[in-house]
Amino acid sequence: LPLEFLEKVYQNIENFNHSLDEDEFIQDETLRGAFAYRGKMIADVLKLHIQDKTHFITAYIKAYHEWLLYFIEKLEQKYKSLSKV
Repeated sequence: LPLEFLEKVYQNIENFNHSLDEDEFIQDETLRGAFAYRGKMIADVLKLHIQDKTHFITAYIKAYHEWLLYFIEKLEQKYKSLSKV
């Protein structure tokens, strides 16, 4: 994929992260572990020291995709536990 497109995807991820970080419903004790896992996933990409910007952003997007699947699962669990109340 072209670098320009990947940079836009990367920026959208950053915007989404900012929205998540500002959301009171999302930022509670229940999902704290999910955000720690996001940090680990991003740190793992950074530890690779990828110099090529295209490869770096691609690896970042793949890691973020994996985290999103985990986050969605945790969010569904939170919703189910709130539905029982």
